[in-house]
Amino acid sequence: MDDTLLLNKTKKFPKNSKVLVRVDFNVPLKNKSVIDNSRILLCIPTIKLLLENNNALILISHLGRPKGFEENLSMMIIKKHLKKIDFFKNKIIHFCNSFESKKIENKKKIVKPGEILILENLRFDKGEQKSCELFAKKIAKNVDFFVNDAFAVCHRTDSSIIKIPRLFNENKLPGLLLQREIKELNKVLSSKEKILAVIGGAKISTKVSLIKKLLHTCNDIIIGGAMAFTFIKYLNGSIGQSLYEPEQLENVADILKNAKTLKCNIHLPIDVISANINNTKTYKRKITEIPYDESGLDIGSKSCENFEKIILKSKTIIWNGPMGMFEKKEFKMGTEKILLAISSATKSGSYTLVGGGDTLSAISNYKQHTSNFYGFKYISSGGGAMLAFLQNPDLPGIKELKND
Repeated sequence: MDDTLLLNKTKKFPKNSKVLVRVDFNVPLKNKSVIDNSRILLCIPTIKLLLENNNALILISHLGRPKGFEENLSMMIIKKHLKKIDFFKNKIIHFCNSFESKKIENKKKIVKPGEILILENLRFDKGEQKSCELFAKKIAKNVDFFVNDAFAVCHRTDSSIIKIPRLFNENKLPGLLLQREIKELNKVLSSKEKILAVIGGAKISTKVSLIKKLLHTCNDIIIGGAMAFTFIKYLNGSIGQSLYEPEQLENVADILKNAKTLKCNIHLPIDVISANINNTKTYKRKITEIPYDESGLDIGSKSCENFEKIILKSKTIIWNGPMGMFEKKEFKMGTEKILLAISSATKSGSYTLVGGGDTLSAISNYKQHTSNFYGFKYISSGGGAMLAFLQNPDLPGIKELKND
């Protein structure tokens, strides 16, 4: 994809207007409280710029996966949390708890330049995920400009992602976060350095297309997490009760065959930390020799050593997905070793791109109990969107912002 969207510099951002902003406030909650506001903070630069330009803002987002109205997923929770963030403390923030046309319009009339209106959870209305044009028109009515700053949902075809921007002709552009995501991900796609992809997680089925695409651009691909067992099973290893996907064996065969043709090295774990069926005891096993009553739940120390060597010699690194069941202390070592290796590569000058909900959770968990951490070159705000972009940069939400 070209960078035509990035030509919309900040000087083109609207002034003295009523602006509809698609943000990503889909944050984790517990007992009706926000437990991680990282995604909210990422949207502040765009909101700040728009307010400084004397605009009245209407912020829209989804929250969770509600089935109709659910009070514990109301955007009112977000509105209350915003007042705990310094940037929003002195801002006037209105709220609309209904998608009834008259109520939305009345609220839009009330919001003044420099103020914010937050609409209710978009997914409370069926029109959002059904990509309904009538729903889009209801939200966009009497608004001057549309800004999309929600990269994490740009691979979707929801009403707020593809139908709303179609109503604004040229009065639409990506927010600062979305512009940064496009710029950083394009660096990977255009890299002339040796590229390494570290792919983990539970299921290979969700990442088959990505891996097949990466074969054409990567010199090395490390496969970790439970998805590695489908490869080991195909190679006739004994994996015990470890998770694998029998319907993906044919895809694994294709990946390994094409990797040889394209001279891309696929690196698999050689050992694991396993547990018996009751998870009462852990063992160190060769990945091809796991007893029938055990499951592999993390990569082992020898695998970590092999992977670290590959990581430290790579100049461009993509990481998506943990190496094991990192949520439990017995199985977090593999993910943390890989995390530290990629962090060290960053310090040595490698370009490192990481993304994905579980990956970010693992990083967050690790940062809470250590100072031995250098960070990464870029942490993407979207997991599925990042993977989709690497396969095809012309994501639906990005495509609809172009002024053809």
